[in-house]
Amino acid sequence: MMPSEPRSPALLDALAQFTHDLTLSATPLEVRRQAALCLLDTIGCMLAGAHTDEGAAVLAAERDIGAGGPPARLLGSHETLPAEAAARVHGYWGDIFELNDLIGGHASIGNVAAALALAGACGATGAQLLAATIAGIEVTSRVYTAVYGTLKPYTEVAMVTPGLVGAFGTAAVAASLQGMSRQATREALAIAGALTTWCPAETIFGSGGSVKPMMFGAWPAAAGLRGAAYARHGLTGPERLLESPLGLMATLARAPDARAITDPQRWFLAEPRRKLHACCGYTHAAVDLAATLRARLGAQVLTHAHIRVGMPAYVLPAVSKREPPVTPNDARFHVGWCVALAAAGEDVILPEHSVEFETHLRRPDIRALLPNIEIVEDVSLTHYHQCVMTVTRAGAPAVVARLDAPRGTPRNPLSDAEVIAKFQRLAAGHLDGQASAAYAARVLDLEGQTSIDWIFDQLVAA
Repeated sequence: MMPSEPRSPALLDALAQFTHDLTLSATPLEVRRQAALCLLDTIGCMLAGAHTDEGAAVLAAERDIGAGGPPARLLGSHETLPAEAAARVHGYWGDIFELNDLIGGHASIGNVAAALALAGACGATGAQLLAATIAGIEVTSRVYTAVYGTLKPYTEVAMVTPGLVGAFGTAAVAASLQGMSRQATREALAIAGALTTWCPAETIFGSGGSVKPMMFGAWPAAAGLRGAAYARHGLTGPERLLESPLGLMATLARAPDARAITDPQRWFLAEPRRKLHACCGYTHAAVDLAATLRARLGAQVLTHAHIRVGMPAYVLPAVSKREPPVTPNDARFHVGWCVALAAAGEDVILPEHSVEFETHLRRPDIRALLPNIEIVEDVSLTHYHQCVMTVTRAGAPAVVARLDAPRGTPRNPLSDAEVIAKFQRLAAGHLDGQASAAYAARVLDLEGQTSIDWIFDQLVAA
């Protein structure tokens, strides 16, 4: 009888090794800087969401539930909640306006929520918080990238990737902050991946209700914390949850690429994808292209023209909608709505454009534009960063324009100053201009901070 060949190491082993071995001294300076910017940007998104009706509702619900780990502080408040509850609240707040970054799908929202929930209880220094954030975002991004290139259509799988892959990263965050062994880290990753929700596409892109902001950050963050807790007490998980024929990668993608998980040279934080617009990332290329054409042709021309928006086929079920938006979340995932706003004069889609969508729907220019915007498949486009727009009007030749790198993408990144300015806008209810600039500077110097209590202290109103 021939001896069986040894099995190759599980992909979760590679992620656990990466998490366990990560040190800031061996991490490129650019990666560390981008991780600090992710923390700052995500805290700003959380603060903005805290002031909404649904943000208050989820906080009230978590007060009632009241279970899950050591006490953790809430941003902008003296209140504490159990760690899992705090992670869910922060993750929910930060996703309400669709402003959190797109590194690894939506990696920062869950990982920062998990890190903030545990850092205080662990007595973490700024450097330890930063290292855990890097581990979480990189682990999430590796799993996301392994499947994203050949994702099955949402209409076939009905699951949205960020809400699934984020749990692996948040488990890495917990393992890093708690100094878990490589083996325990592997079990934490496996358990968290098994516990997280299936992230229904209908919840994200359809009639999702107000639970939608729970999907990408809040629930994966809580699953990661719970997975790490179970692993610390000896529970084990499915070691080949990623690459098994019954596993995550085979479920989501037609030809998953394991090299994205095992490549030791690539740092996803060095390829930042941040949001300027408060709407789905699938719409940003169209928004920026509409704004460019408006500057070139004039808003009055676009208001009386037919605008044909060509997009990759896979994004159409998510953001192409025939009727005007009927809820704020519907507006954030409505490419026609966002293009109409940009064509009418808005350079940046702001939270108010979805919160007050009914007011904007009454604008004569928006009412004129919406029926004349056509969203179509363009077979030449393969990534949501790409868009082709054709403007036609009576008595004039058609104008065709293409965009492959909207603002905030790796080829057209937001500057540090733009990220800081975004944070200052979002944090204006807690910090004045001078205080928010000082807060941002301190976050960007996180490695030099011996305590992280100030992250919460400085956001509590006097």
